[in-house]
This record gives sequence, structure tokens and C-alpha cells, in this order.
Amino acid sequence: MWRLPPAAALPLLRRSLGAAAPLPAPRCLMRALPHKDQPTARPNSPMTVRYFQQGGSDNDDEDEVIEALKRSCSTSASSSVPDASACTAFVEKLCRSGYLVDAVRVLRHLHDEQIHVGLHTFNLLLHQTAEVNSFALFAKVFRYLLLSKLAPDSTSYMNVAKALQKLDDCELILEFVREILEITSHRDPTVMNRIIFATAKYGCIDKSLVIFEQLKKDQTNLDVVTFNTILDVLGKAGRVDQMLHEVKLMEELGHSPDIVTYNTVINCLRRLGRLDLCKKFAGEMLERGITPDLRTYTALIDSFGRAGHITDALEMFQRMRTSHQPSIYVYRALISDLKKAGQLELAEKFSEDMASNASDLLGPEDFKRKNKGRRF
Repeated sequence: MWRLPPAAALPLLRRSLGAAAPLPAPRCLMRALPHKDQPTARPNSPMTVRYFQQGGSDNDDEDEVIEALKRSCSTSASSSVPDASACTAFVEKLCRSGYLVDAVRVLRHLHDEQIHVGLHTFNLLLHQTAEVNSFALFAKVFRYLLLSKLAPDSTSYMNVAKALQKLDDCELILEFVREILEITSHRDPTVMNRIIFATAKYGCIDKSLVIFEQLKKDQTNLDVVTFNTILDVLGKAGRVDQMLHEVKLMEELGHSPDIVTYNTVINCLRRLGRLDLCKKFAGEMLERGITPDLRTYTALIDSFGRAGHITDALEMFQRMRTSHQPSIYVYRALISDLKKAGQLELAEKFSEDMASNASDLLGPEDFKRKNKGRRF
């Protein structure tokens, strides 16, 4: 069969391909488009991995992804005004596809244009950027969240803890903290308090203390809740001396301890068997005119009972009954302590009393967060 020579065939082939299909979109625009508009490709291809690592950084890339956003999310064919719900879907699709750099670029653009995405979108971006260890991107997303009209939730803060857990550079952590303090300077310390709590809960106690030390340098970002959070962290870690030091510093800085402060300290000292200090703080609390609550009484009764000071435990129990409805926990603690002290008859008497008043005693349901303080 007769064939054209290669030199003549190539121009014909190019013309036929050009007539059959439009020219491909620029590389960065193609990668920014949602999946349904992209050529089929394996999600974990080497190209995707390289983009994860390099993630285009030039202005052309940014311009193209913003243009793609406008075309995909405009309210009509003749309008360039993006639709908020479509923008949210666009950002989330970029995020789930692994194009985090482009997703954050779009997020910045939407912030500049006063177009708001939902908290779910922010949390998705926080989760993804934390997962791939891209703290620079993570910090940008959290900054835009704080600058939005949305309040971070527990998921947001646990994502912060996850991101900080992967950081070994304390200077990066401090830089992140200073940036947050700058953004929240006109607000109360809630954001930093919850970051400290979440970071410690995630197992990064030392990093939560690093944040706390930075806050102490700028004392305007501290309140009683900040100190109570740190006291709880130190108490659970068994760092009694450090906890007592922070209690002293708390007062030196003009923050008066409240009932939560005393309960936190007394419960920690109870667990560690420091009865002498339990008595000291209980007396100090009464001198300040702070009325003990059920948690305070339970901790003190159990402390006295475990130490064999049964008379003190019984006296505290009777004092508690004059102002608070007993819980099943305080009965169990007292009965156990009486048995250990060899006072079996008295333990039996309290067991019968607990059984006869079972319907009136506070139980697990009353101590749940949603009912906290409702009955006692």
C-alpha cells in the first residue's frame, strides 16, 4: 500500500488533530479544575506527588487558578461574581484532590473578596495541611479562619494540636503563637486557652507549656482560665512543684483563684496523697469566702479518709450535707475509706444509708457536661 513519506505526513497529522480537538488548557489551570473537568488520571500518580512537594509558586499559577475559580463559580454566564456555595465546593474539591497550595490561594482570594466559606471547609483544609506536614499552609488556613466571622470549634483546635505535635522547631511554634496573639489582641484569651488545652490533651504537654511561657511575656493575653488550664495540665502530669509555682505567680499577676482553681489543685494533691497541702488550700479557699462545691467536698472527704483521718472525713461529710445534695461517688469513697480504716460497722451503716437514698443521690448523668451544675 502506498504511504506518504514521514516529512509530508506530520503536517497533515497536526492539522487533523487541531481540527478534531481544542488546544489543552494551561498546565496550572488544568490542575486547578475540579475532577469532572480534568482528564482522567490516577489520583496518586507521581505528578500529583511532585505537586504536593513543589506546589507551583509563581504568579501565573495563581492567576490561572483564580480564573478557573471565577469561571466555575460565577452566578451566571455573563457575570463574574462568584457564588459562595460554588466557591466552597471548588475549594473542597481542590483540597480533597491534594492541590492544597491552590486551595489556600483560592481561600485567600475569597477572603479578600469578602466571600465566606463554612467552618467545615476550614476544618477540612486544616486537617489536610496537618496530615501532609505543611505547617506554613496550615498556619495560613488558621489565620484566615481567625480573620473570618467564624469561631473555631473543637475539631479546629484538635487539628492545631495535631499540627503542633509534628513540629520540632520551637521557634516556629512561637512565631505561630505571636501571629495568633496579634490577630486576637482585641479579644479575650479564649483562642489561646483552647489551643493550650487541645495541645496538652493531644499529649504535647511541653509544647503547651512553651505556648504558656510566651503568653506570660505578654500578660494581656492571660486570664484565670489560662492558669486553670495549665494547673490542670501540670497536676495530671504530676508536676506538683511547678503547679504550685504557677498558683503563686497567678496571684502575683493579679488573677484571683476561683472555685475551679481550688478544685483543680486540691484534686491533684489528693491523687498524690498530699493531705497537708489539701488542708492548706481548703482553708485558704474558705478564708477567701469561696464556698466549696460538691467536687471540692468529694476531694477533701476522700483525702481525709485515705489518710486515715476518719473524724475529719465525717465532719466534712456532715458539712457538705447542709448545703449540697450528696453524690453516689462521695458515698462510695467514704465507705471504702471506712473499710480500710477497719470501721466496718460504720461502713455498713453508710452503705444502708446510700441504698435507702439511692433515688436522691447524684449519679453519672448529673455530672455530664450538659447537666453540669444543674442540680448541685
